Amino acid sequence: MSLADLLDAPRTFVRVYELPERLTDGYCFGGGKPILFLNVDWFEAIVSDGAERLTSFIKSKQYYRPHARFLVLGDAPGFTFVIEPEGSTGSVQ
Repeated sequence: MSLADLLDAPRTFVRVYELPERLTDGYCFGGGKPILFLNVDWFEAIVSDGAERLTSFIKSKQYYRPHARFLVLGDAPGFTFVIEPEGSTGSVQ
């Protein structure tokens, strides 16, 4: 891909959150219970790179911890998923 192609490539805005170990904290009848999501990054990603390359990029970042779970929210379809902790039975969704 040439520099001109890179500069003109369609992009999507992406936000990355580290999720807490527990996503629930008791019952949430009557309006819900807040839980803390840690906002660790936001940036534009090239849509044609896809979710796998985005995941590799996130795993190369300083904030990435292999035993943590991360929520990736992108504005483009296919760019919203969870990076599960390494060694868990889950996978990139």
